Amino acid sequence: MKLLRNISLPLIASLALFACERDYDAPLLTEPEYTGPAANITISELRTENAAATTDVPIIIAQSQILKATITSSDEAGNIYKNIYIQDETGAIGVRVDQSNICTKYPVGQTIYIDLEGLCVSVYGGEQQIAIYDESNNYKTAPIPWEIFQEKAIRDGWGAPENVKPIVLDDISTINTNPDNYKFKLVQFTGVTFQNGGKGIFAPEDAYGEENITDSHGNSIIVRTSNYASFASNKLPEGKGNTTGILGRFNGTWQLTLRTANDVSDFTGSNEEGGNEGGETPSGETKTVFEETFATGQGDFTIENKTMASELSFVWKHDDYQNPGYMKASAYKNNTSYASDSWLISKEIDLTSASSATLTFDHAINKGDVTYVKTNHIVSISKDNGTTWTALNDFVYPAGTDWNFVSSGNINLSTYVGSKIRIAFQYKSLDGVSDTWEVKNVKVTATIGGSTGGDGGTTIEPTPSN
Repeated sequence: MKLLRNISLPLIASLALFACERDYDAPLLTEPEYTGPAANITISELRTENAAATTDVPIIIAQSQILKATITSSDEAGNIYKNIYIQDETGAIGVRVDQSNICTKYPVGQTIYIDLEGLCVSVYGGEQQIAIYDESNNYKTAPIPWEIFQEKAIRDGWGAPENVKPIVLDDISTINTNPDNYKFKLVQFTGVTFQNGGKGIFAPEDAYGEENITDSHGNSIIVRTSNYASFASNKLPEGKGNTTGILGRFNGTWQLTLRTANDVSDFTGSNEEGGNEGGETPSGETKTVFEETFATGQGDFTIENKTMASELSFVWKHDDYQNPGYMKASAYKNNTSYASDSWLISKEIDLTSASSATLTFDHAINKGDVTYVKTNHIVSISKDNGTTWTALNDFVYPAGTDWNFVSSGNINLSTYVGSKIRIAFQYKSLDGVSDTWEVKNVKVTATIGGSTGGDGGTTIEPTPSN
């Protein structure tokens, strides 16, 4: 018996090894199937019906509503936490879920039917989201408990990444043409460069990382990364490539959130366009020639009050009620609106070597008569050191009814290349009619038309952005 036992143990082990190596048919899994009521609401309709929701007053969905959507996000790498993002043919929206590793059951490309009854639409950072009502929370909402979410969100079929295709854009400014069509959707920006490519990392150990990517037209957007992301310490790629992610908005500012490290792809590995040993900007390269965020102060701007009532001590001033800060103009004091004409003027910006240039900024307007949104908030350019000014017309204005910052979109400054310019934000008000104008993130990018240093250098021919 002892001999038999000694023989049997290695025999059993070898048979087990053989069994692991042979091909076999895996047990069949039951494909998820939704058999409930048909979908009766879209994401766009959900947004419209609950447009009255605010940061501290969410709207509870009291009627039977079924939403069919596809999951586009993944928390696999830790950059998205206790949230999923879903989209249908009409739009996209975030859903707060009190669970980590959601992707193990609800992967990218998974079709789900969500029973919305009993959930709520709330607002965070100026944007709607789906959550659950919670009276104990200051914002009256909380992530949906995992048990409830699994009961509410029923899978239909197997999820697969190929079920979701990103919107592919080579011009970042396109998203400003119709923000509702792009926000929170899966988007890929092609031919972009990281500002700190080859030098910085996605996020430091103790805070979120915010790194700019810029397209071939000079438009930029923030890539925001959690320090808990598995790729946070990865070096930013060099050269040009493609960046994919969830296109979010926070208080009117666009930001891109990567799902995994694989969302950064096909980078060329070098920011050099050849030669350039003399240290000059290569011909055709787009760079930022002026930037002022107003995050901490007035920066390189001066204030000129052409008209200001004696009752006022200022019109333009720096404010940091929202962090980071911004410049704010108002002629309202002690329940009275005063007539004013106040200019916020930049330092001189050199476009003498540029072949094209673009201006962008973020702004918000509120607490006034929307009739005067365009006539009382003017952006002008001077190329003779402020002697004469030309008003710009082709940019996006806020609605004038809330504090949400919106992007101006790309303002073409090609008329002013070859000159040194100043930019002015002119705030006007009337006796009895005033509002508040907030401005931040003023930036001018330019394509440099020639190089005096080094040999070679590839000429980039960008498509002008209007």
